[in-house]
Amino acid sequence: MKIGIPRALLYFWYGNLWERFWKVIGWEVETSPPTDHQILKSGVELAIDELCLPVKVFLGHVRYLAPRVERIMIPHLIKVEREAYICPKFMGLPDLVRHALPSLKPQLEVIRVGPKQTDLVSCLEKAALNLGTTKSLVYKARKELRQPLKSPGQQMSEWFQVNNGETLGSKLTIGVLGHPYCIYDGFLNLNILKRLSSSARFVTPEMLPENFRGVGSGKLNKRLFWTMGKLQFDAVDWMLNQVKVDGFIQLVTFACGPEAIVGDLLERRIRDLKKPFLRLYFEEHSGEAGLITRLEAFIDLIKYRSRAC
Repeated sequence: MKIGIPRALLYFWYGNLWERFWKVIGWEVETSPPTDHQILKSGVELAIDELCLPVKVFLGHVRYLAPRVERIMIPHLIKVEREAYICPKFMGLPDLVRHALPSLKPQLEVIRVGPKQTDLVSCLEKAALNLGTTKSLVYKARKELRQPLKSPGQQMSEWFQVNNGETLGSKLTIGVLGHPYCIYDGFLNLNILKRLSSSARFVTPEMLPENFRGVGSGKLNKRLFWTMGKLQFDAVDWMLNQVKVDGFIQLVTFACGPEAIVGDLLERRIRDLKKPFLRLYFEEHSGEAGLITRLEAFIDLIKYRSRAC
């Protein structure tokens, strides 16, 4: 059997774990290619206008995989940690796919995580057992996944840091904030990391050391209910106190409900600390010219302000 994994949404957190699990239990895995114009166009055709761009992209990846695999994994992520939730659109993702592509219902393999069971591997094991996988293979997968795997987001960040030698000596460091699919889907964000790495070093939330998790978000007056929002606050605290970044760029897509709140709180905290802040919005009609102009102007502003540069 061959199972397809869409290279979208929280694939950039869990993609390597998903791929490893299915391969260990004996399935062939096909991951959709990086987002391109055709995948985006396909997803936009399927989606209603009110959906955010990342969900539209996800639908395009599902449609790409449909004729190539027997099953398509749909991550139904409600909670991945206690006392925090993922985006509401993630909670309704299986229904969105069924509505947009009703003919694919028999192919969909929904992996539900939360609200009670938040261990991703346990949820994968349950799905595999329901598909007829033996308990011995499931146990083997559990054993192999005890060793921590780097996420695709971490791997991409490290790749840019290592392969852009001209910026390794730069004293200018930028903190890049946003949901993982906004940061690491190069087609969605018009290759912002590649453009940025040519003139400065950067750090992302996925580089956050484990001992800093919960620190920044714990300083809020009220508990934040969004996992990806909490990570951004933790990252800001780490970037300011340990990395000593010179400024922040936040990548956001239109129609993102949680970021309407989280983004405003982040901006207030960063501006209170007198750090330059740039928010870039993306949607399917975003153009490169405006992005390049704003990015170059922001880098120039930081260089003029920074004594190190």
